[in-house]
Amino acid sequence: MPTYAILGATGKTGGALLELLQKDPNNYINAYVRSKAKLLKQRPGLEKNTNVKIFEGSLSDIPLVASTLSPRVDVAFCVLATNENIPGVRIAQDTASSVIAALCHLRNRDIHFKPPKLIFLSSASLNPAMIGQFPAIAEMVITRAMSHVYADLRFAEETLRLHRSWLNVTFVQPGGLTEDVQKGHKLSVDRAADGFVSYLDLAAGMIEIAESGTYNWMGVSVNPTAKDVKFEPNAPPQILRGLVWHFAPWLYWTCRSLRIVS
Repeated sequence: MPTYAILGATGKTGGALLELLQKDPNNYINAYVRSKAKLLKQRPGLEKNTNVKIFEGSLSDIPLVASTLSPRVDVAFCVLATNENIPGVRIAQDTASSVIAALCHLRNRDIHFKPPKLIFLSSASLNPAMIGQFPAIAEMVITRAMSHVYADLRFAEETLRLHRSWLNVTFVQPGGLTEDVQKGHKLSVDRAADGFVSYLDLAAGMIEIAESGTYNWMGVSVNPTAKDVKFEPNAPPQILRGLVWHFAPWLYWTCRSLRIVS
């Protein structure tokens, strides 16, 4: 009976993972969130599921993160993320640093501790083989509209690779993400879809990677098999905002101080 940890269970990817993993009564799930109330509002009745244990608190609380990644955990999905190109964002690198510190804490307590396989949500834009297939203009726009997010992800990947001697990590690098039903997916190490993949298909792909036991220290894209995946309506305004925050990062902080953005 496998035990999974989900870091970021209230997010769209984390929620999709939680939904799919709960379908198998043999799965046990440790769900880390910053707000338990938010999770239970999203998923009423979850607290009654004895196979799910909720861990609430700050990502900087290393003992809490260590408890989430307890020695019983086989696979940890690290899916804390943002779609907004916030200047100075460091969600990914904070996740990587906290996970590493927590695993070191567990290893120091037990020399026989075996760390769980880490499946870390990243982006196809960090993989030259994948981003190189996009039209040049699209690549230019995307890399600028998400520049701060990609810098954060790149730093997180580099941090994790420093621990290659004792950790086992797979970087999941999808293209665009959208909210749609599960329609089917396929894994690829050299190509990202031109369009969008649903969060549910992304989650299914991540679970497939977890169960395969392969793709160690590789970048893997989860691509849709269906041709009718919904277009993400929030993508254009996100790209527009992202370009503004890229070229004028000071404007983001001005807007935030005026409470125009959160």
